[in-house]
Amino acid sequence: MHKIVIENNGPVRNFEMDINRFNILIGEQATGKSTIAKSVYFFHLIKTTITDFLFQLAEKNRYDGEIIDKRFNKMIANRLKKEIFVRLFGPSWRMESELKMQYFFSDEIWIQADLSEADRVGERYVGVTYSPALMRQVKRLEKQAEQMHDSLQNGQISLALADEEKKRNRQRIVHEVNAVFGDEMEVYYIPAGRSLLTVMSDNNGILSGAANLDLITEKFLAIIDSVRGKFAEGVKQAHRYYGNTGWDFDDDVVSRQLIDMLKGEYFYLNGREEVLKISKSPETIKINFASSGQQEVLWLLNLLYILMLKKERAFVIIEEPEAHLYPSMQKKLMEYIALFANVNQSTVFLTTHSPYLLSVASNLFYAGNLMEKGAGGEVLKIVDENTVIPSKSLSAYKLQENQEYENLLNESQTEINSYLIDEVSDEVNEVYTSLYGVELGCE
Repeated sequence: MHKIVIENNGPVRNFEMDINRFNILIGEQATGKSTIAKSVYFFHLIKTTITDFLFQLAEKNRYDGEIIDKRFNKMIANRLKKEIFVRLFGPSWRMESELKMQYFFSDEIWIQADLSEADRVGERYVGVTYSPALMRQVKRLEKQAEQMHDSLQNGQISLALADEEKKRNRQRIVHEVNAVFGDEMEVYYIPAGRSLLTVMSDNNGILSGAANLDLITEKFLAIIDSVRGKFAEGVKQAHRYYGNTGWDFDDDVVSRQLIDMLKGEYFYLNGREEVLKISKSPETIKINFASSGQQEVLWLLNLLYILMLKKERAFVIIEEPEAHLYPSMQKKLMEYIALFANVNQSTVFLTTHSPYLLSVASNLFYAGNLMEKGAGGEVLKIVDENTVIPSKSLSAYKLQENQEYENLLNESQTEINSYLIDEVSDEVNEVYTSLYGVELGCE
């Protein structure tokens, strides 16, 4: 199980969390949910950056155009502090000098980031420290990558086979890095504000090259741009791009679920126009004119479906999946996210404001614990087996305005404490009871 520890990063003063297969943060605005999600993302991007460094070393003996002579730690420092950290959190000189974050992939493999380093004029910038065990493994992989490069350069591989050898080298590097981290999942971040991002398109494609985009938005738009062509014949036919067998789910059933949730089938027509064909109607509308709820959920649904069709295990961070959605739709969406995580053996990390979403997750987790006790037959009459959140696989925390946080699971770790889910309803009921008392006094 992974773990993240954060000190003094924006609104987050002191936070520690075990990262499970299902993870949920709930809390009011500005309590630090996005900061925590971005911190998790940052450390997973470091793993991706290490992999890319080894790719370039093996193929070109260069990193971002520079000859590799300063070695791993120095070579990737600039990318981490300028292209990743600053684009996630903003300029480091505006942040508290006591900032410290640490991510444990295991007890021995961890990465730490802090602002302990300073330039000549005293401005602090992010420094990254790797655990001794991780550094040893990276040095080993560095030597392997150098050997791969030498093998290609010294003519040991024919020109005809060089491209194939590069592909094999890439696969080997990915496998080796994943083994070091004990984690084979690529990270994806589905940000909030998806309705705006959905309409950030024109007849020629998504504006993924637009200036001044933050890193998360840029990567999100680039991923959409890379996969939306798979929907040229609609959601129902997207599976044809990934073969037709071997899935742990029924693609026809799941594609119909998407259409039901969207209230229409998504098409990317002629490589330039995104439309919804409205269910039970001959009407077709452009995505730009769909409802805000449809726009919000469109690429959340589509991206998870593509990952399912690719059978790609992934670590997916989703901000506010419930935005602009009616409560009944929020229930369906939470069940769909659980389905994705289960059939893909993936990890999901959700931030939310919705007590409905949390209540649905609590029910699915309760079902998983009842199944572990041998009540599977009865449980599966109530919930779909593929949406059950298994026992011991949920982490859920509530962030407070006073910069404190609370574990939402009960003492037995079998369900979410119901009284912590929606205190506003209690307040509303108290007001109603008081008003009803006034009415009785008027009689």
